Amino acid sequence: MKPMILCYNMAGERAGGIRQVAEGLGISVRSVQKEEYHQTLAALCGLEAGAEGVYGGPGFEDEMMVLAFFPQGMLSALLDGIRGAGLAPVPLKAVLTQPNSRWDSCALNKELREEYAFFRRREEAIARGETPPEKAD
Repeated sequence: MKPMILCYNMAGERAGGIRQVAEGLGISVRSVQKEEYHQTLAALCGLEAGAEGVYGGPGFEDEMMVLAFFPQGMLSALLDGIRGAGLAPVPLKAVLTQPNSRWDSCALNKELREEYAFFRRREEAIARGETPPEKAD
């Protein structure tokens, strides 16, 4: 399968800049709309048929990326390209895996927000010279 990125809540110059970097590396970019949040990540990536209907629940406003079908080294090239283009990093990002391919967009967003918050607390504790918190699974 061709490398692809699912992008959430990106617009304007930022979206265009990420698209330009990605497409320059041969990565296709798909903007996921709120109405699709009930679809599994596998369906959004074209690995299975999508669910019927339209998502009508609460959404999220965080920028988020799901990186799928990346060969060795492509992730680093993408992140370097984003930095090189002067674009701020996207804090919430995940690589498509077998386990998370069954999740919908809201479940992934919740998991990534929790992980991001944990690592922020950890960095802040280290900066204060405190013992960093351990992740509770």
